[in-house]
Amino acid sequence: MLKTGIFYNKGNLFQYIATIAGAFSIMSSGINLGWTSPYLPILTSNTSTIPTTSDEGSWCAIAPLLGSPVGALISAFLADRIGRKFTTLLLAPIVFLCFVLLAFASSIWEISALRFIIGATEGASYTALPMYIGEISDPEIRGFLTATIAIFAITGTLFINVIGSLTDIFTSSIICSAIPVIHFIVFAAMPESPYYYIKKKNNEDARVSLEILRGTTDIANEMLSLQKAVTRQERSERTGFLDLVTVPSIRRACFIFLILCLTNKFSGKNPCLFYTETIFKESGSKINPTLSVIIYCSMELIAVTATTLFIVDRFGKRKLMITSAAGCGISVFLLALHFYLKDYHLGIVEDLDWLPITALVSYNILFSIGLAFGPVSVLSELFPTSVKAKALGVADTFSVLMGAVVSKLFQIAMDEFETMSIPFFFFAFCCGLGLIFIVKYVPETKGKTLEEIQHFLIGDEK
Repeated sequence: MLKTGIFYNKGNLFQYIATIAGAFSIMSSGINLGWTSPYLPILTSNTSTIPTTSDEGSWCAIAPLLGSPVGALISAFLADRIGRKFTTLLLAPIVFLCFVLLAFASSIWEISALRFIIGATEGASYTALPMYIGEISDPEIRGFLTATIAIFAITGTLFINVIGSLTDIFTSSIICSAIPVIHFIVFAAMPESPYYYIKKKNNEDARVSLEILRGTTDIANEMLSLQKAVTRQERSERTGFLDLVTVPSIRRACFIFLILCLTNKFSGKNPCLFYTETIFKESGSKINPTLSVIIYCSMELIAVTATTLFIVDRFGKRKLMITSAAGCGISVFLLALHFYLKDYHLGIVEDLDWLPITALVSYNILFSIGLAFGPVSVLSELFPTSVKAKALGVADTFSVLMGAVVSKLFQIAMDEFETMSIPFFFFAFCCGLGLIFIVKYVPETKGKTLEEIQHFLIGDEK
């Protein structure tokens, strides 16, 4: 039996360590998603050693999103059978191998295939890891811990944009292969979710895990509460995907996720992520596009980190998501206005050289304080143990498919209308629509235990 004495009197320390260790898998995802920003302009240039058309480049950009549903559904199956921790841990060797092979890729289709596979591991990570973090977290710090996922995703994106501006594909791929190695080594030493152990009727290991995560042996009351919660949530051994639409409380959770997911995706985040450098080049700004991208990503990282550390657990997620949706709508509207003026009123736009980077950085900051972690947070909080794995698998599949649709439509709109104003005006409209639904339907979960949230969704909150 694992000796837990060395973990006593450590408070929540091991919750932070476990979360950060697991989040390295999300950093690899951020690297993969942001990869096209520095390298797609090179691949599609006339001097490219790997000739790539605009259409081929767009498929390469969305390859991770197409792969993600595969990983999400596999992860939904594995998380309830081998555990949340081991499902996440299995991804590291796959990502490591893909980054190494990416260094030696010689065609755009090889690159796309490898990005597809890493995208599948992303889908698995976004299914198993939020489940793990939500289940190990003390309610008072759960908002911070779940938001850590967004921090590592942005860190990965910034990381690849920085090294992508300095190195070629071979060198950056070898460097990036170290990330899954770190993930595997550190996360292997972390405890499994006590919820999972209780679900598997392994109360002794659940007790040990909870003692490590809480840093104390005084966990009897919480242990009893978890056992009761899992027993109630596992009321039916034959739960299935239909429960997502037939059980009222779960259907309500799905509706809340749908609001946040669609607002997140149709605010334009994926196109901004995949085509960041291209957007800055097309804007006509005199500021260096590569430098603009680094500033853009750095400000996002600073904003989401500050929000996570100082704001989310103090003010709650609902207010932040409302502010985020409103701010993103204004920012992309201003960006659309810039492109409109550039296309039709060139003389005016010469005095607005500052607007593209200001609007995009503002968008990134405002997206980071709410919409960035909104969908992930609700996934870790709203669904009962009985369907959590299935719900997260379906949710991630839907999320990435919407991201792929938006990104492909963005590329088609650029090629068809030869302007970026139309898609960005559309994103502004979607932000406004999402804002209305968030205000009306999305609840605050700050300070509530997972069981209290379930009672709220069922409708018997006292």
